Amino acid sequence: MKRAVAASLALALVVACHEEAAPVQPAARFELRAVVQPALAAAEARAPRTAPASAEPSPDTREAAEAVLGALESPDARLRGLALEDAHALGDAGVPVFAAVLADTAATPARRTGAAQALGKIATSSAVDALATCLEKEREPWLRAQCAWQLGEAGRDEIVPRLVLRLKYETDSATVVWLADALARHQNLSGLDGLRVVSSSREDPARGEAADRLATIAADRGFEDGERLYAAWWNDDPALKQPEPSDALRREGWFLVERLSEPDLRKVDDARFVLARLDRWIVELLAETLHDEGVYARVHAAQVLERRGPRARAAGSVLLAALADPRLAPGAASALGAIGDASAASALEEILVRSRDVELRVASTRALGNLRAPSSTAVLRAALDAREPIDLRQAAAGALVAAGQGDEVAPFLLECLTATAADAGAAEQALGHWIQARAQLDDASRDRHARWVELEPVPNSVPTAEDVARRRSTRAEIARAAIAARPK
Repeated sequence: MKRAVAASLALALVVACHEEAAPVQPAARFELRAVVQPALAAAEARAPRTAPASAEPSPDTREAAEAVLGALESPDARLRGLALEDAHALGDAGVPVFAAVLADTAATPARRTGAAQALGKIATSSAVDALATCLEKEREPWLRAQCAWQLGEAGRDEIVPRLVLRLKYETDSATVVWLADALARHQNLSGLDGLRVVSSSREDPARGEAADRLATIAADRGFEDGERLYAAWWNDDPALKQPEPSDALRREGWFLVERLSEPDLRKVDDARFVLARLDRWIVELLAETLHDEGVYARVHAAQVLERRGPRARAAGSVLLAALADPRLAPGAASALGAIGDASAASALEEILVRSRDVELRVASTRALGNLRAPSSTAVLRAALDAREPIDLRQAAAGALVAAGQGDEVAPFLLECLTATAADAGAAEQALGHWIQARAQLDDASRDRHARWVELEPVPNSVPTAEDVARRRSTRAEIARAAIAARPK
C-alpha cells in the first residue's frame, strides 16, 4: 500500500514538473498528402524501365554469339579478351542468346560461365536483368556466385536492391562472399554482416575468402579492419563517402517504397529488408513517405527507419513531428529511440506522462531506454506504478536497466520472468542486460554472467517449450542470487 501511494506521489510530482516547464510538444497537425505515387511516376519519367530483350535473334547474331562463347572457353587470355569485346559490340541483340545459355542446365559449366561473362561485359539493363534472374533462380551455387561477380563488374547501380535482397535468401556461404563483394563495388556495405558471419565460422570452407574480402574492403576505405569499417557503416560515419544514386536506382528506391503498401506481407517484408540496407540517400525518400496518405506506407516507412538505427538520424525532425499522427506515433517513437535522437527525449517523456494510448506510451518508454537521458529517470520510475499496465511497467523496468538503474527493478523483472501474465521473454532479456552490466563487479558476478550466457540457445535451433521452461527456471535462480548479492 505504501509503495502504491509513493508511486502515485511520484507520478503527481512528475506531472507537476512538466506543467511548470515549457513542454516540448509535436506539431498540432502532421501534414498528409499524396507522396509515393507522384514521386514514383516522376522517377519513372526520368529513368524509364527497360523491358528485357526478347526479340528473336537473327542468324547472324546467333552465329556471332556462338563464336564468342567458343572463344571464351579458350585457354588463350588474349583471345578471351577479344571475345568479350565482341560480346560488348553485340549489345542487347546478343542478350537473349547468352541468357538462354545461362539458363540451360544441360549446358557445360564452361559454356554457362562464358554466357555470364558475356552478359557482364554487355552490361545493359537487359543484360544485368538476365544475370540477376539467374542469381535468384539458379540451383547451382557456383553459377550464382559467378553472376554475383559479374553484377559487381557491370557497374549499373540499379541492380543494388536485387543484390541486397538476395542476401536475405542466399544459403551458400561462398555466394554470400561474392554478393558482399559486388555490393561493395557499388559502394553499398550491407554485405559486411554476411562477411563477418562467414569469416567467424570455424568450419565454413568459405571462411578464408570471407576474411580476405572483409579485410580488402576495409583497407580500400582506409580502415584497419572489417570491424572498424562495420562500426563506421552502422553509425553512418560521415567519413564513409557514399555516391549519389543514379536516376535508375532512385526509381528502384521509390518502387520499393511503393511495395510497403502491398497486401502481400512477404513483399512488404522484402521491401523493408532492402530499404533498411540501402545507403543514406534512401532516408530522404522514407522521411517523405511518412507524410503519405496511405497509413501502411507511413507505418512501414517508420519501421524501416527504426531498423536502420543510427543510419536514419537525418529523419529525426520528421519523426518528431510524426508523433502528432495517432496512427504513426508509436512507430515514430520507436524509430526515434532506435536512431538515438537525444532531442526527442522531452517529447517522449511528455507522452509517457500525459498520453492515454498504451501502445504509444510503451513505445515511448522503450525509446527512452535507448536514449538514456538523465531527465527520463523520474518518469520511468513513475511508470512502474502497480496500477499501470504490465507491459508498460516492464518497458519502464527495461529502460531503467539500460539507464544503469537495474538494481532497483531486478526483483520486479524476476517476478515477470515466472508470471503468466507478464512477457517472460522481455523480462529474461532485461535481466540478462542487468547481469551483464554487473559482471565487472567481482568474481561471483562474472561467474553468474558466464552461467547465464552458457544457457543461450544454439544458433539457428528451435528450442522446445520444455527447453525454454528449463532455461528460464535456471536463469531465475541465477537472477535470484544476483539480487541477493546487491548492496544493502
